Amino acid sequence: MSSATYRNRVNALAITTSAAFFGANAFIGLSMGSYWLSLAPADFVAQFFPQFSNFLYTIMPLFVAMLVGLILSARLDWQDAPARRNWVIALWLYLSVSLITIFFHMPLNVRLAAAIGSPLGDALGFYKSIALVGPVTEDNAAMIRATWLLGHVPRVLLTLAIAIYSLRALAARRSH
Repeated sequence: MSSATYRNRVNALAITTSAAFFGANAFIGLSMGSYWLSLAPADFVAQFFPQFSNFLYTIMPLFVAMLVGLILSARLDWQDAPARRNWVIALWLYLSVSLITIFFHMPLNVRLAAAIGSPLGDALGFYKSIALVGPVTEDNAAMIRATWLLGHVPRVLLTLAIAIYSLRALAARRSH
């Protein structure tokens, strides 16, 4: 495979997975978020974790493939300062999404898993220990739902920015 073909494939991986990851996050926030808001808080608690578990089969492979595409693309363009700058920004944005996921959403997800008796709620005790909220109850379920959805907004915007900076990197490289 020629180096140009390899570069094109790596760039395509970065761009398509970042755009797909944005689309998946937008779907979760807008479509599922609207659906979850239409439910009684107790019904949201009962349905969230099983639905979220299904999303993971799509989201996680995209998330990992996006990182591979971003790293390889940045490596290929490391000597090209304008392109490198955009790839590095995309990688920092990826790190930001990762940190929000690890320290904000995962603890809430584990609390919601524990609320329905999922063994994951016990297996991931670390996340329960760093959660912003205590156990999910009928009294706080609506607040936890709103917190989860509001916390998802930055993720959607950051994932859009990753796709934009990936495209900017490609345009920066080709413009000179």
